[in-house]
Amino acid sequence: MSQPFLAFLLALPALAASGVADAIDVSKLQVGEQGRRYVVEFDGQLAAEPGAVMRVLMDFENYPALDSRILLARLSTRNGKPLLFTRLRGCVGFVFCRTMDRYEVLVEKPGRLVATAIPGEGDVRYGLTVITVEARDRGTHIQYRNEFDPSFWMPRWLVRKAMYTTLREGTLEMFRAIEMRAGPGNG
Repeated sequence: MSQPFLAFLLALPALAASGVADAIDVSKLQVGEQGRRYVVEFDGQLAAEPGAVMRVLMDFENYPALDSRILLARLSTRNGKPLLFTRLRGCVGFVFCRTMDRYEVLVEKPGRLVATAIPGEGDVRYGLTVITVEARDRGTHIQYRNEFDPSFWMPRWLVRKAMYTTLREGTLEMFRAIEMRAGPGNG
């Protein structure tokens, strides 16, 4: 969204701040690399209630409304486990554009959602998204970590700066959209 995917991951964010004051208090938003993996870490406070935030996160079919880079999100099952298919279209700057498919096994526990990419399926060699949601300060404290390694080649030396900007801005805009959908009067 990755996740959340949310989660993702190769486009300039098309969501724009709506001019409404941010209800998000961001304490951490870092983008970097660990080996071949891109890593995004977000830690923040939303005004929305945790149950409403989880309902938005679990409404997979509506992921395109959270992030315009997501063209399609569909939930199914495989071997009795929830499977999330996501198709994304993204560009890093004006240099590198492509459509990307992700297949992830989902594990949901109270206040926690984990999406693990299925190796050999889709366009992600490795992917792990972990979102933790807990009640705090009359709202929701949310921690998000997304690690992924695209299975396709791209010239990192050329796209690194644009990729970091895309991931940072896309993550922030995604959580703004989650806050708007889950906020007071929407939950």
